[in-house]
Amino acid sequence: MHPVVAALHDVFVGVPHVMFCVKGADGRYLAVNQAFAERAGRSVEAVLGRTAADLFPADLAVSYAAQDRRVLATGEAIRNELELILRPDGSRGWYVSTKTRLLDDDGDLVGLASVSYDLRSSSAPDDARDDPHQRLQAAIDLARRRFAEPVKVGELADAAGLSLPQLDRALRRTLGLSPKQLLLRARLDEAMRRLDDTDLPIATIASECGYYDQSSFTRQFRRATGLTPGTYRAEVRRRR
Repeated sequence: MHPVVAALHDVFVGVPHVMFCVKGADGRYLAVNQAFAERAGRSVEAVLGRTAADLFPADLAVSYAAQDRRVLATGEAIRNELELILRPDGSRGWYVSTKTRLLDDDGDLVGLASVSYDLRSSSAPDDARDDPHQRLQAAIDLARRRFAEPVKVGELADAAGLSLPQLDRALRRTLGLSPKQLLLRARLDEAMRRLDDTDLPIATIASECGYYDQSSFTRQFRRATGLTPGTYRAEVRRRR
């Protein structure tokens, strides 16, 4: 195990409720902790050397690979990204993930490091109905499901059963996002997925993802990623 990978593994190996992994540039797992292995339904040893496609449902594996390509293509870390991950009981839930390239002292690529935690377990009160964190998943689901529609932040609050100030505080504390930013993130994430996984024209992706026009899409995409949609797609495909 590379010394950089070993050092990170030593930090996260015994941390409960937090998934940790390091992948090589080929997508194979170089290190995982027990929390990660439990969600893959295997032992730690059985996970190492495999890819997400070997361990998880196809739609989830495709989503994880798209995130990995984004990080490798842009060099920009993904922070507080919402993604669906299997829980130990086999159900799916929203997790908050951070991914970054892992470099050695010479600046050479070692792999991709990822840390994820279950949004549902961000706190654990006796009565989950009174915990704003437990309600965020409904707001997140709504934003993801209706990414192409002009959803109002009040609808997110209603879905979560929270007031607007409560929703704003809970989202900022948990994800570092305002309700409006959550809606923009959901729309952008779907557009990036389509750039990654389809050959649809950029104008079609802009329209289907709820952007007013291609120019508006390009401006918002560049603001968020530092790249135009066309450059991003070209970079992703060049690195495959």
